[in-house]
Order: sequence, then structure tokens, then C-alpha cells
Amino acid sequence: MDRISVLPKTILHDILGRLPDKDAAKTSVLSKSWSETWFSFPVVAAWSKDFFNLPELPLSPEDPLWLSKLDIFIEYVSKRLRRLHDQGLAVKELKLCMEDTCASMLVSQSHHIDKWIQMASESGVEVLQLYLTRSNDKFYNLPLCLAEAKSLTKLVLNGGIRLDPAFLNHSLKFFSVRTLFFCGILVGDERVMEHFISHCPLVENLTLILCLLYKPSSVGDPPGSRADYVKSLSLHGLQKLKQVEVQGIGEVYIDAQNIEKLFYNGAIVDTSFKLNLGSYKNLRWLSLWFVKRADMWLLEQLPKIPFLESLILNHCSLCERTNISGPQLKFLKLTNCPNLKEINIDAPNLLSCEYSGKDEPVISFREISNQLEVNAHILMTRQPVDRLRQFIQNIEPQEVLTSLSLFIFHPYSIIESLGTLPCSSSPPSIKHMQLCSVSHRQTQYFPVLSWLLSSCFPETISFSLDCNFNTRAFMVYFYEMLMCSKKGECHCYSRGPECWWHGLKVVKITHLERTYANIEDLKAMLNALPLSDNSKEEFITFTLELNFRIASILPLNVNSVEITNRR
Repeated sequence: MDRISVLPKTILHDILGRLPDKDAAKTSVLSKSWSETWFSFPVVAAWSKDFFNLPELPLSPEDPLWLSKLDIFIEYVSKRLRRLHDQGLAVKELKLCMEDTCASMLVSQSHHIDKWIQMASESGVEVLQLYLTRSNDKFYNLPLCLAEAKSLTKLVLNGGIRLDPAFLNHSLKFFSVRTLFFCGILVGDERVMEHFISHCPLVENLTLILCLLYKPSSVGDPPGSRADYVKSLSLHGLQKLKQVEVQGIGEVYIDAQNIEKLFYNGAIVDTSFKLNLGSYKNLRWLSLWFVKRADMWLLEQLPKIPFLESLILNHCSLCERTNISGPQLKFLKLTNCPNLKEINIDAPNLLSCEYSGKDEPVISFREISNQLEVNAHILMTRQPVDRLRQFIQNIEPQEVLTSLSLFIFHPYSIIESLGTLPCSSSPPSIKHMQLCSVSHRQTQYFPVLSWLLSSCFPETISFSLDCNFNTRAFMVYFYEMLMCSKKGECHCYSRGPECWWHGLKVVKITHLERTYANIEDLKAMLNALPLSDNSKEEFITFTLELNFRIASILPLNVNSVEITNRR
């Protein structure tokens, strides 16, 4: 007996809402009861990819096969919405994705989309999401009937959609909207977008990505042929606004007292950006990408953000000597910011500092928390062999727990320089090293191993199991070499104190919380792993330990050590 079908409709609708849209639609063929449940389900979602199998369709969108597929799509959406609308049932969500249809075909059928939006608005739609094909000259004009959607809480407009200046003459009724998302849309007047947003007084999440402004040079120009990116944005009175994402707008002013999270991307902005929030007192999270002269903005604005907890700078232009301060700052991330030579950080409550880039600046902390961890992602390609060691030694103060993630691709310059590797003092100790790639040539294993252990002594070292990174055979070599060093075999020569390799050993190997005791177990585990790419990257971790006698002499200087490649 089917006990699920007799459950109340609200519960059945909740079950459908938890299924992927395509799977939820399939329930309509299970039985008459499920068919009725499906056609009363208040979520209408249609994705063109489920109707248009592009590899099987002819190139020309005028082909009858294209048109027949489009007719099926239109009939499906119309039937679902008409049935809900005519029975007086609610339409909570309308989600339409037509990115797999050509723009000319889409515009020719725009009257259907108008009707769908009108029926949804009259049926109390709460969520409206439109994803339409992008084009330079074909845009779908958003209908004015949307202005009457009083129950709307979320509006997503993505792709070839145009906001007509006629919206300026309408009193919009978006009193319940909490989320606005505009991406790649075209506005017919620079005031339209501001007018649209300002009539959402309760909006909490606002996203504006690469929006376009129509600037015709002559009468009759296609809508997108003379478009340029929106240059400026000014918003007032959004007291509920908490999260903002802006991409591609050069001048942004937002008068909102309660913004907590801000993401800004200035990748296509030609000039220095201008960003003013009016008030920063509640800002907790700030991420800046591709911002020119970001150092000047930070110097001026950081003192105005007293409660900032997270700061992310990605591909931002900074001066060679950059100072970053924040009394409440807990997370700092710097990625590929060129020309950096020195970073001075004054953040006594900082818990995590991440640096990624091809340069190795001096990183100094004025005050540190005892929980601070520093993660450095260094790309060692065609760089002097001692750069890694210098980078580690230039982190001040040295007692900072350093977690080092190291990416090595084609380390030929490292191998070529090993004959002159300076080893006049012991390497610095760090908390962790992560190695994600080595050469596939086994003759280069020893130079890489020598370089790693001459640059630093990690308490633990992890190797990626991704088959593209060639680390599996290297892991076995790494283990065997360190176990040989316990037996007195030396891979260098020195007239001074005994080489510190003699006291180094692997005390534990772990993978997915399982420990491996010996080389045979390690090999068996590696052989059992699939060679396909890992959708979720996994690592094997080696815990290292120094013999007490060797460790006690590490602070002392030793004579020069020449590393040789044993083949």
C-alpha cells in the first residue's frame, strides 16, 4: 500500500521541493494522485537544457526541430502556470532558464514570458528567477506588470534582460523583496537601476555584476550595440541592507548603516575606484578584487571600519611597503598582489593569515595571538633555490606557527642550482608543509627532497594524492630515504657537525584518519587507490621527528654542505 500518497498536500509539496526540478517533474507519471500533487505544486521551474539537446539539434535555430522543441518548452510552462492561476492556487516560485536558446528565437517568443510573469505576479509569486541568453543586439524587455508583484521576496535577473526607462514612471511595490541579483542586464537609463533598487526598502542582499547601460549614438541602434558598463551607482535609504556584491562599477556610493559584508571587483574599471558606504560601523567582512591603488583606499578607510574581522585582497595593486591594521581583524588573505616587498600587520586578534603569490615579501606582525597560523602558498617556478628558505626566515617574529602550502611545478631551476645551495646554518622549523606537485622523472626526486629539507624542517609534510601531481612514487621514495638515514647512510658530506638528516625520521603516516606503520602498508594503500582524478583532493601526511641529540645542535652553524644527486 502506498502510504506516501495519502499524506497531506503540504507534506507532499515539501518532498517535491527537496528534489531536483527534473526529478520532481517525473513524479507526475507515478499515479493520478501524484499527478494532481505535481500540478498543484507551487514551484514552476523549467530549464532549457532539459528540453534542448544541443548536440542533436541542427545549427540553424530556424530549423523545424528547434521550433518544435521550443513549442514543447512553452507548452510545459504555460500549462503549469495556467492550471495554478485558473484554480486560484499560489505560485511561490517561477524559475526559467532559457540560456540554451538563441536570442532571436527568445525575443520572438517574448509575449509568452510576459504572460508567465503576469500570471505569476497575480498568483502571489515570491521568487522570480530569469536566466536568458546573452546577445549584443537582442534583449528581452522586462514587462511593467512585474511592478505589481507585491509578494516578491527574491528577484534574479541574469543575461539578456532589459530594464526599460518606463519603470521610472511607475510606483514599484517591492515592499517584501529581500534579495536582488542583477547580472549582465541592460538598463535603458542610468537612473532605472537605482530607481528599481531604491523601491526595495527591505532588501538585505544586493548583487550587481557587469550591468550595461544603453547609449545609442543614433536612432534605430540595436539595444546592446552601443552599450557600455554602468559607471556609477548611488543608493540611499537601504537600512536593512547587509550584504553587497558589486562588479564592474567604478563609482559606488551606498548609504546603508547596517552593511556587514561587502565584495567589490574592479576588473574592468579603467580608473581608480571610488567606494563609499556612508558608514562602515557594522562592516565585518570585506573582499576587494582587481582594485587599482587599493593601498590608498585602505589607508584612508580602514580606520573607519573598527569592527572589521575579515579582509581579502585579491590581485589588488598595493605599494611595495604596505601596512594593514585592525583591532578586531581575525582573518587576512592576500592573493597575487604584485610588487609587494614588505607587509606590516598590526592586528593583535588575528587568527589566520594567508598569503599566495609569486613574490616572497617580508611579513611582519607587530602583535600576535597565540592562536595565529600563517599559511603561505608559494609557486616555486624558475626562482633561485634559496628563495623559499629566505621567505620563511623573513616572517617575523619567528615563533609564529607557520603552515606552509608549497606548490612546485617543473622545478628545473631548483635542480640546476643545487650544487651551490648554501647550507651554512640550520634550516628554520615550521609547523607544516604541503607538496602538491613534483616532476615525474625519478632522477629528480633526490634533488627535490634535498631542496625541501635544506629549506626548512616541517613537523608534518603532506602530499597530494591527485594522480596529475605525480606524488605517489615520490612519497615511497621520501619514506625510504628517511628510513635509510636512520641506518647511518648520509647523502651529503661535511667536515663539521653531523648532518641533521641523520636524526630525521618518519614517526607516523596518516590518510583519512588511518595510520600506516611501515612501507609495505603505505605501498599497498597507494596501489589500492584509483588513478582517476579526485573530485575531492586528498592528502597523505608524514609526521617527522628529530633525534634529540641532532636537534640540540641545530641552532649551531655548520660548515658548508654540498648536496649530490645519487642515481
